[in-house]
Amino acid sequence: MTGDDRQQIEARLDARLEELTRTRDAVGPVPGPDHADVVNHPADLAGDLHDREVDAGTRLLWHEEEARIAEARKALASGTYGTCLTCGQQIAAGRLEAVPEAVRCLDCQRHFEGSHRQRARLH
Repeated sequence: MTGDDRQQIEARLDARLEELTRTRDAVGPVPGPDHADVVNHPADLAGDLHDREVDAGTRLLWHEEEARIAEARKALASGTYGTCLTCGQQIAAGRLEAVPEAVRCLDCQRHFEGSHRQRARLH
């Protein structure tokens, strides 16, 4: 990997992190329950709960992506960037171009996500 390659990768990771930060800042803090109405209809309460759960899930996804960006930076520093954590094979250049924080090849990522979905169903 050349110095130019490394700079391009760092720039893509920086851009993705900046995009996440802008999005999170635009969304703002987690809203609390709406106590504007003294009498809350059960459907209103359910709607508020749903909105808070969606917001919490979205923030979790942002946090996980930030962690993947940090992991990609460590791999870049150690010289293992572009190597799949699971199988050790090179991650396709097109995948790294589209998802610079990718730490697994597409097949291993599909398997990883599928196994997590299976475990989630069991719990």
